[in-house]
Amino acid sequence: MANNRLLMQGLTELRAALRELPHELTKEASDIVNETADRAKTDIVAAYPEVTGALKRGVKRGNITKAFVAGAIVVSTAPHANIFEHGSQTRKTASGAPNPLPPGRVFVPIVVRARRAMQNKLVDLVRKAGFVVSGG
Repeated sequence: MANNRLLMQGLTELRAALRELPHELTKEASDIVNETADRAKTDIVAAYPEVTGALKRGVKRGNITKAFVAGAIVVSTAPHANIFEHGSQTRKTASGAPNPLPPGRVFVPIVVRARRAMQNKLVDLVRKAGFVVSGG
């Protein structure tokens, strides 16, 4: 394959470059994206506490299906997922006791690590296809 050049300044540039990949590379990129999303979902569900199970049941994974696009999404649909993730301010309960909820910090750190690993695999994929990748 011809020696192409891909200068990455960030995730936006990587996404744009991946949209331009030939069809045969889209399948490989989709495999990487889907494996990453599946692993992130599994890790999030495993890390959530088992109180009512609502947080665990609320983790959903979807696909982004377009021609020449490799995409997946992991979301939490539990109504209290944001409060669990970020915590709440100190407030008083009916009995007057303080009742702060510390941040759970489960979803975001797992997704950040998964995305970083996925980006590295996608960079390797475009390098193997003959692109020169530079930048961070």
